[in-house]
Amino acid sequence: MKAVSKTVDVLTTSQSESDEKRGRKLRKHEEALGKLSRKRAKARKRCADSDRDACEKAADLSDQIEREQDRAR
Repeated sequence: MKAVSKTVDVLTTSQSESDEKRGRKLRKHEEALGKLSRKRAKARKRCADSDRDACEKAADLSDQIEREQDRAR
């Protein structure tokens, strides 16, 4: 009986473990959004200085941010 109980315990995920996993996933998501946002801000600044490539990069980064936000929903 102990062996069966231990096996079931090992195979199931506790609520706290599930919460920790979700927390890690959310932090990674927020870190990714923050990184993309900082890159976009730099590209927008260069775009304001008449750098056409930076303008395109800023638009691409905005699209990436939007996709990343949609992925979390």
